[in-house]
Amino acid sequence: MTGEASQHGKLAARVLRVAEPLVFGRRGVVLVLLALTTLLLGWQATQISVDAGFQKQLPLDHPYIETYLDHQAAFGGANLIAVALRTEQPDIYNAAFFDALDQVTSDVFFVPGVDKATVRSLFTPGVRYLEITDDGFASDDVVPRDYTPSPETFAAIRGNVAKSGVIGRLVANDQRGALVIAELLEFDPATGDKLDYTAVADKLEAIRAEHSSADISIHIIGFAKIVGDVVDAAGEVLLFFGIALLMTFALLWLYCASFRLALLPLFVALVAVVWEFGLLRALGFGLDPFAILVPFLVLAIGVSHAIQMVNAWVGEMAADPALTPLQASKHSFRSLAIPGTVALITDVIGFATIYLIDIDIIQEMAINAALGMAAIIVTNKLLLPVLLSYVRLPNPQQFVDRQAKRTAALNRVWRVLALAVTRPAAVLILLAGLGALWWSLVAYDDLEIGDLQAGVPELRPNSQYNIDARTIAANFSVSVDQMKIIAEAPPESCNDFAILDEIDRLTWHLQNTQDVVTAASLATVARRVPVGLNEGNPQWQQLPRNIYRLAAATRAIPSSAGLANPDCSVMPVLVYTVDHKADTIDRVVEVVQGFALQRDVPGLELRLASGNLGVMAATNDVIAAKEKEIVLWVYAVLIVFIFLFFRSKAAIACAVLPLALTSMLTYAFMAQVGIGLKVATLPIVALGVGIGVDDSLYLLSVLQRRLQLGEDLRSAWFHTLQRTGRAVVFTSVALMAAVATWLWSDLQFQADMGLLLVFMFAVNLLGAVVILPAIAHFAIRPGSRLTH
Repeated sequence: MTGEASQHGKLAARVLRVAEPLVFGRRGVVLVLLALTTLLLGWQATQISVDAGFQKQLPLDHPYIETYLDHQAAFGGANLIAVALRTEQPDIYNAAFFDALDQVTSDVFFVPGVDKATVRSLFTPGVRYLEITDDGFASDDVVPRDYTPSPETFAAIRGNVAKSGVIGRLVANDQRGALVIAELLEFDPATGDKLDYTAVADKLEAIRAEHSSADISIHIIGFAKIVGDVVDAAGEVLLFFGIALLMTFALLWLYCASFRLALLPLFVALVAVVWEFGLLRALGFGLDPFAILVPFLVLAIGVSHAIQMVNAWVGEMAADPALTPLQASKHSFRSLAIPGTVALITDVIGFATIYLIDIDIIQEMAINAALGMAAIIVTNKLLLPVLLSYVRLPNPQQFVDRQAKRTAALNRVWRVLALAVTRPAAVLILLAGLGALWWSLVAYDDLEIGDLQAGVPELRPNSQYNIDARTIAANFSVSVDQMKIIAEAPPESCNDFAILDEIDRLTWHLQNTQDVVTAASLATVARRVPVGLNEGNPQWQQLPRNIYRLAAATRAIPSSAGLANPDCSVMPVLVYTVDHKADTIDRVVEVVQGFALQRDVPGLELRLASGNLGVMAATNDVIAAKEKEIVLWVYAVLIVFIFLFFRSKAAIACAVLPLALTSMLTYAFMAQVGIGLKVATLPIVALGVGIGVDDSLYLLSVLQRRLQLGEDLRSAWFHTLQRTGRAVVFTSVALMAAVATWLWSDLQFQADMGLLLVFMFAVNLLGAVVILPAIAHFAIRPGSRLTH
């Protein structure tokens, strides 16, 4: 065992004494075992399927979700679909439109997973009108059961629509469109299987294709349709994946000056991705559409570590042409196995901390990323060194000469960068870093939790889905963006003036909240009944204080309106907003919480919140509460492992402080470009920390060795950059180039993640090669070593 093993301390030396014979003593056996494992996990990976689920997005322990689940059966859930028909005619009252509406209603009724009791359109029996006649109240279906198209029938339907209060809800405000709304179950009631959201989306698209015409356009929104659109774009994601691979390979070929060596980093990184998919499938998980970028990030980290190993092997071969590939591989293994494994174990544990967020989809992402990191440990620290030991260069001397020329050419760059450890440069760099930190702390206040776009942020603003969403929002007073505030009271509270008056006041406050389209409740509808009983006199538009008059007013409201349960102990307040932006949701929640604090009516409890906005509010709440805790856990794990490896406070400062600045700058950048912190972005931020710590540990490992050889800090940093800086710079540049192609994706969240990752890779690179040495100037005393 050479002195390289002892550089990491006695524990590392003992580990290497055990590991090296296992890896290289039976190379053939190791390759066969890894090949068999890859084949087995590869077969498992071919069985993996898309696994989307609305309920996976719910933080089940949050009070809002408890409210949602408690009343889901009575008042419906948040997993809605809406199909809007829009006509070019002056209004909808014609045979062609009603025929299309009838057929679409029937088609939606038979979409797999639709809760048939929740289907609503002008043609469903529960949609009724109420009028006052000489004989009292009269009520009937808006569209007669014996509907046959005729001018008289359409005139009657027009009047029924006006009397039913469905304008703005099921009929467009300009009466040139109509909605079909339904809720989806999590399981297909016909088969009992988990609902296939892609099949639902395909069925909805089939409805669009069948019933669209020159006069009638179809617009569809809902969670299932989002999933379908994201899955449809999976082919494009694979295309960008392929482009990234080709770009990385071309750059690797240029970097290594060897076709064979260029293949190895990509090969072992792809094997790690295969293992990731196989392990996911073996553990019973599928691939969620909103986690389709995680495998690429695993590939990126895998390539990063593989390049370090290949770079070390090339350095060994170039430094001593007499070395055999096996000897060079052993030397590289001794120098990089421990820091690389420590970095990856830190990544695994760091990503596993994301599991603390009690939302299934985030926990699945955490498992997904952690399995990928674990696979990289095996493929990069076992498979790659063994494969390198078999590499035969066709012209070793030519290879050595090329490497020598490249080293000489890059030495000028390394000498400039080595100035970072001198006092004047270090002071300027750290002052600039403090300035960047100050800016990021100011900008951090603008970071939003949740969505920042009016449409669906996963898709481009000009996508068909977002066009459909804007069309529905512009023409109806209700939207799929809905929150239900649940008012709980004693039974028969419909007859209690004090309780209904309080609900009425809350509804008025919500109706007058910014970005609320409309708000409705049993109280607001009951206020209009006395007007009809008194010849339409608007002076009667108020809640009757007399218990009998109040009972008459509330009894006139059909149960199908969804404004009260049968015994009147639960009365939801329905709030429809223009969008689901984080600040829109926050405003609604603040109004309800402020109202509840200021007023107290005995027996009445206001509970937030159901509807899809209630789910989003709960999710945003959980992320806001856990985000700092997650980041602290990631850094705590990082500090512990760096200390165990280096036994040095200086090493902790050099590795962690640039990463902390990177994290803060990333948050500030997200705030500036309008990317919210949410389910899709939180794991990406954690992954960025993982990529950064890898670079720092490799650099510190080599720096440590040079210091132990007695070099001064400037010389040691120069030789560190010579040895491993090229790999760090190359990896960052290659990955930035690869993810930059995502900016042209049709998926908005892929483009956002591409922009975010380019920024993170760039800042991590600056942190590793510029800020780290500046900190080292002050943290490492002259003549001292990193380790103690």
